This record gives sequence, structure tokens and C-alpha cells, in this order.
Amino acid sequence: MVPAGPRARTVESGTTGSCAVIAGLFIALGILTLVYIAVWVKTARGASDTPDPGAPDAERIAVGFFANFFDALGIGSFATSTTYFRLRRLVRDELIPGSLNVGYALPTITQAFIGITLIAVEPWTLVLMIATAVAGSWFGAGVVAHMPRRAIQVGMGIALLVAAGFMFAKVLRIMPADAVAVGAQPAALRAAAGADAAPVATLPPGTPLDLVEPGRSWSEVTVPPTGQRGFVATEAATGIVLGVSGLKLALALVGSFLLGSIMPLGIGYYAPCMVLIALLGMNLRVAFPIMMGACAFLMPISSMKFFEARRYSLKTTIGMTLGGVVGSALALLVVKSLPLYYVMWLVTFVIIYTAVSLLRTAAKEKAAA
Repeated sequence: MVPAGPRARTVESGTTGSCAVIAGLFIALGILTLVYIAVWVKTARGASDTPDPGAPDAERIAVGFFANFFDALGIGSFATSTTYFRLRRLVRDELIPGSLNVGYALPTITQAFIGITLIAVEPWTLVLMIATAVAGSWFGAGVVAHMPRRAIQVGMGIALLVAAGFMFAKVLRIMPADAVAVGAQPAALRAAAGADAAPVATLPPGTPLDLVEPGRSWSEVTVPPTGQRGFVATEAATGIVLGVSGLKLALALVGSFLLGSIMPLGIGYYAPCMVLIALLGMNLRVAFPIMMGACAFLMPISSMKFFEARRYSLKTTIGMTLGGVVGSALALLVVKSLPLYYVMWLVTFVIIYTAVSLLRTAAKEKAAA
């Protein structure tokens, strides 16, 4: 997750409907989890042609652990796992998309339950972006599950390069800064805060701000390293906004659908979701419950297509699941954060390496054929 910014406290009460929306989301996710486990067990037991049957080894469990440990902290698991699988030749290329979706479904569900609980986000933005991502993934998985090997390689390579381009734009500050907060401090709030809380008309571009709860308009902040204190208008600030509405919400839903539809190719949802959240002017931390929640719903659903087509490695996905659940929980409950700027640089180079590797393999196989 993103690093902690300045201290902030809320000065208005939140909406009472938020808890009900989140509770409903958790109930739906719990039901989906039970259905997913039941279908996976039934399919694996009843199919004699599932690739790579057998018990997982320590290496596959370790891949799941480390990939999901860093995935929960914002690096992403799809690109890193794809890179390792190809270096070690643990999984055939045509089985990689299915293995990623199946193997990381339960670890991502673990992330969603913890992340949505710990990180504030406007509930309806969360729910609607999750719903459109799931719809996109269902559409995309039906196509990817029946694509030939070379088409999958080329599709994954191109999609990863596009994601790398967006990530470069973010880390080079071509995209909006993490926070540009503007607002005047109301007299009543200034009086309540005391003399040491001076008005903050403008905070420097890039100033990281802690989140306020959904439904709150103002927060009191202390900005390091100067120690400047004051109030900022949450809804008028780029980088601390927890949700969107109107045209921005429509763009968020379209973008979430498109990202969900290409996720089954192996590009992952996390890094592109961060880019989308930044473009919409929301705090990057908001991306975590959105992308965790979206993947927690769409990965089990899209995995059904790969179950039917037998396009995943059974022993690899079991190992990824066992290690991934533990790694996700450890990252979110113990470590909690990494400096996002350096994480995004690392993600960018991993994505580029994997994309180039896939495209080179596809070209070599075409020439050989």
C-alpha cells in the first residue's frame, strides 16, 4: 500500500449507509468464495485430463507466497509470476493465464477482505467499479480460454507493454501528482482547532495526504517536513478524493470494464487500476480496495472458464493458492506498506521484461513453424 502521509483527522461525520454497502459486498464475496472452492474441487476430482496433476512442491508454494506478499503491497503478482514461470519453465505458456487466475483467486479474496476493511473508499464507487470489472472479465475469459498459444503470447506481450507505458507516465510525473490540495479553512473549524492550526490555502503539488472517511468534506492535516497544520477541502482536492460521480464515474466504469476484459490475458488489474485512479484524481490508496475487491470477484468467475477448458496447471495453482493466502495476510496485517514510488518503478521494469520475453518467444515459434 502507499506510504503513510501526514497525520489527518476528520471533522465531519461519515454517511451511515457505508457500513451496509460494505457488509453486503462481504456477504456476496463470501458466498462466491464457497461456490468457487466447491466448483474447483469437483472439477479437479472429476477430470482426468487436467494438466499437471499432483501435489505442489515447495518452489510453487514459494512463488505464491512471495508474489502475493508483494502483490498486496502494490507490486502486482501476474507479471512477476509470469516472468518466473518462463525463466524456470514451470508452466507452459498457454497455461499461464489460466494458472494465474485460478491460483491467485483465493489469495486475492484474502486481500479484499482485509484491504476493504482497513482502507477507506467511497462505497458506491467501489461497488460499481467491481461490478464492471467482473463483467469485463467474464467477457474476456471466454475469449482467452480458447485462444491458441501464440495469440496468447502476443496478446499478453502487447497488453503488458501498454501497461508499462502508463506506469512510466505515472512515475515520470506526466500523470497527475499524488496530491494537489486546495481549500480555505472555515472560521468555525479554525476556532475549534486552536491557534496552532493556521489556514492552508494551498499545499505543495505532490504532498501526500492521509485519507479521510467517505462522506467527510474537511480534514485537518500536518504536512511534513515543515509541520504546517490546517484544514483542506477533501472534495476539492486531487489526491485525497475517495470516490467519483457523474462523468468521472462513467469513465471509471468504462475503464474498469476494459481492464477487466484484458485481465485474463495475464496483464493483471492492479497496475492499470492505479493508473485509472490517478487519472480520475482519486487518492492512489483508494486503488487498493477497488482493485483487490474487483479481482476477488472477477478471478473466481473467470476461472470457471479455465476449469471448463482445462487450461491451467493443477499442481502449480494449488501451490500458488497455499503460499498466496499466507503471503497476502502477512503483507497487509504485518508489513502494511512500501514506498509506492519505488514499487511502481520496479513494477514497470518487470512488466517490460515479461512483455519483451513473450513477444520474442512468439516470434521464434512462428519462425520455427
